[in-house]
Amino acid sequence: MSHSLQDQLLKMGIASQEQAKKADKQAKLKTHQQQKKKRKLKKRGTTEPIDTDSVAYQAAKAREKEIERATELNRQREVQRLEKELQAQVRDLIKRHQVNDRNADIAYNFVDGSQLVQKIFVTAKQQQQLSSGFVAVAVLEGVYYLVPAPIAEKLLERVPETVVYLSKDEVSDEDDPYADYPIPDDLMW
Repeated sequence: MSHSLQDQLLKMGIASQEQAKKADKQAKLKTHQQQKKKRKLKKRGTTEPIDTDSVAYQAAKAREKEIERATELNRQREVQRLEKELQAQVRDLIKRHQVNDRNADIAYNFVDGSQLVQKIFVTAKQQQQLSSGFVAVAVLEGVYYLVPAPIAEKLLERVPETVVYLSKDEVSDEDDPYADYPIPDDLMW
């Protein structure tokens, strides 16, 4: 069965010797014309027109799409990795630099980013520091922490939504009608 189809057809008597020679001649002529066309196009510097229906073209297109998909997945993974790294840095900064005092007994109210009034317990010294902007309030996994202002600035650079309260000393306007009235030290809200 290692004989070619042509030999098998000749043995069975379905095709004649003349038909076989004619088929061979046509096949050789066709390959010769294709090679001649390729050489001619190569000399001119142009390439053969692309056959968009060919299997090779379809396979190349599928490979390109697969490479694009893999590149996009890699980019997404890199973004997720960087985001996790950033969250770890924020968590580490807050945990290492938090100055919460377990013995704090003064309730300090502040407005969270969600416009809800929140409460954190502080000492008298921390209350002054919060008011003057030396200490800020940061949130991590729903828990509020007091952190020094320089650390709060670093947190603002990395993930701004972690710092929920940082007092900025605002310059009062000359037109402010309440500029002559100082805020009492014992005022709590």
